[in-house]
Amino acid sequence: QRHFELMETMAHYILLIESDNSLRSALAQHLRQEGVRVYETDQAEEAVATLGRFQVGSVLLGLKELKRSGINLLRTIREQFPNVNVITINSGERLDLSIEAMRLGVLDDFMIPFDIEELIAGIRRAFSGSDQNGESAS
Repeated sequence: QRHFELMETMAHYILLIESDNSLRSALAQHLRQEGVRVYETDQAEEAVATLGRFQVGSVLLGLKELKRSGINLLRTIREQFPNVNVITINSGERLDLSIEAMRLGVLDDFMIPFDIEELIAGIRRAFSGSDQNGESAS
């Protein structure tokens, strides 16, 4: 399996926001095995504080458990941290949340169950996009 060669040279982190502890833990472990630096939380306030305090290139936001509060958090992220790329994870039973997230400008949306390699590819795109955004902003 390929590792994140890209990540080895980047100072960026991904912020994983997921209320389901077992899913968050499994995703964080897999991402770290791929060489991704991960902050993780299940709290909206902590997520916003982390984004303000650390250099976070991308956010992986779980909507399945957060529901409307996840959309509200996404709005806050888009307003306060417009250069941070967001990828959402959702269940098929709440397609309305995915549609609204796409309207709010998320880079990608993955339905549970998802292919982990496709998610990794989406994260690569997110980091690539955050580099371009960071360069244009400086």
